[in-house]
Amino acid sequence: MKTAESEIRRNPGVRDPFTKRTIKSVIWPPIDNEKIIPLSRKFEKGILKNFKFWAHDPKIAEAVIVTNEQSIRIPNSYDLMSFHEEDILIITSQQIRCHEKYKLCANEWTIAAANILKNLLFADPQPRDPQI
Repeated sequence: MKTAESEIRRNPGVRDPFTKRTIKSVIWPPIDNEKIIPLSRKFEKGILKNFKFWAHDPKIAEAVIVTNEQSIRIPNSYDLMSFHEEDILIITSQQIRCHEKYKLCANEWTIAAANILKNLLFADPQPRDPQI
């Protein structure tokens, strides 16, 4: 693997107070690779039709949505935007379960779900009639 060549610059007049040596800066060239940002997957419409409950897992700070068929782990509250409108309505209809000690952390999830519904940030939003 090829390593990038760096340039070392001395900063005259700037000294380390302990060693009294001139401070050096290492300058690395910019890289050509783009950063790959993983996007969350979009869930199927109606995936939560058999919704039982959702809970906050304090060990790894995730939300767990439990249905009759499966349990879905949501690592970040922003990933709730991957659900469709009908699923967000189901999520916001029930309070998230959590231990009393972690109530503040769990409220982040309910606030995020409410904001997604309020601002139409769910997956594939349909334009609404402003007259309604």
